[in-house]
Amino acid sequence: MTHTEKLAWEKQAYGMTAAEVDQMVKQQAFPGTEMMFAAGLISDAQHVIDAEFNEDGWVSPQRANQARQYMNIAKKIMFDMMDRSEERKAA
Repeated sequence: MTHTEKLAWEKQAYGMTAAEVDQMVKQQAFPGTEMMFAAGLISDAQHVIDAEFNEDGWVSPQRANQARQYMNIAKKIMFDMMDRSEERKAA
C-alpha cells in the first residue's frame, strides 16, 4: 500500500488521517483518560444513529458513516493503548 493509498484509507475510516486522530487525542484527552475518550466517541456514535434524533427513525447514509467513523476512531485509540501496554511489558 502506498502512502497515498494509506492516507485515503485512513480518511474514509476515520474522517481524518491517523496522525490527525493522534493529535486530537493528545489535545482533548488528559493522559490516562484515553479509554474514557474512546468510550465518549462510542456514545457519540450511538447518539448519531439514535432513532429519536433522526427523521421518522431513519438514519441517513451520512449519519451512519459518521457513526462508523466515530467507532473506528474509538477502536484505533483502544488498539494504540493495547500496543503501548504490550511494548511496556516487553521492555
